[in-house]
Amino acid sequence: VGNPHNIVINEETGYAYLVGSTRSGSGYRVCSGGLHIVDIREPLTPVFSTCYGGDGYTHDAQCVIYHGPDVRYHDHEICFAYNENTLTVVDVTNKNSIVMLSRTPYQDVSYSHQGWLTEDHAYA
Repeated sequence: VGNPHNIVINEETGYAYLVGSTRSGSGYRVCSGGLHIVDIREPLTPVFSTCYGGDGYTHDAQCVIYHGPDVRYHDHEICFAYNENTLTVVDVTNKNSIVMLSRTPYQDVSYSHQGWLTEDHAYA
């Protein structure tokens, strides 16, 4: 990975999520510009885990151990991906089987730069 737009770190799990990544000088979008997932539990030896580019380019994200109102996903690692024109929610708990939980287009917005969850994880 040459140029990620941002690096999102979930300190609870020890994973980094590089978003909006391109390969240096090529313009090629790594992981379709989506979540490029790296295990950083051993910070001196980071290890590529997997990609998730199921909704294309992610401009920013927040990845948390979820404790919001939907009890089906309590204690799951959930990423809220802010994808220019959608909010895409992805369960990344099992890095070998990442699941898109929802994809919501923004109404009357041409570009969304980022977002953040409320403290109770009820709203993004």
